[in-house]
Amino acid sequence: MNGDERTLHRLEAFSDIVIGFCIAEMGLNLVVPKTAAQLPSIVIGAGGFVISFVLIAILWWIHHRLFKSFFVLNNAMVIVNFAMLGALVLMVYFQQICVHLIAIGDNPTVALRLWLASYGVVYALLSIMLWFGLRVRWTTLSAGDLRWGFGRATLASLGTLIFVFYTVAFEYHIRTQWLFMVPLLLVIAARLIVDNAASRLLERRTTR
Repeated sequence: MNGDERTLHRLEAFSDIVIGFCIAEMGLNLVVPKTAAQLPSIVIGAGGFVISFVLIAILWWIHHRLFKSFFVLNNAMVIVNFAMLGALVLMVYFQQICVHLIAIGDNPTVALRLWLASYGVVYALLSIMLWFGLRVRWTTLSAGDLRWGFGRATLASLGTLIFVFYTVAFEYHIRTQWLFMVPLLLVIAARLIVDNAASRLLERRTTR
């Protein structure tokens, strides 16, 4: 194993530890009710845990594939990866504040917006690493990897827009129906254009 491979493996292992710590921290902060009457109060905390667990699990899988085929080992991308991990830790912190405020009956709007904004930063930085890896390695990637990378980079960018939308929506009290319609429309649009765009990229690479 040469120096670059060793560095890459250590960086991936460190990232796995941070991601695993974030999930463990969310689990440890689930409050055990003291009485049966307090059982309804755990719904919000458990719901937030489930949503965050799913999003972090998706993040971990994309991050794993990123390091497998797309990650470019240079100073800029190492910094971006560390920044993404830091934003993920902050996301867990803001989530804990948000759940605590809801549990005591206080206004969680600011904490909720910080939670959503930190998620947006995480997916924005992830998309940067994916797009950069695609740009550097697109002539050597297999057709399957190219399609996967382009699709996930697009979805990560889309995820950033969705989290930004929710952050703004909770600030300006946008109607509830728009909270669901806008992300749904963005996902549908992305699914329609990703495969076509990936095919064009493959054709463009073949003709060169």
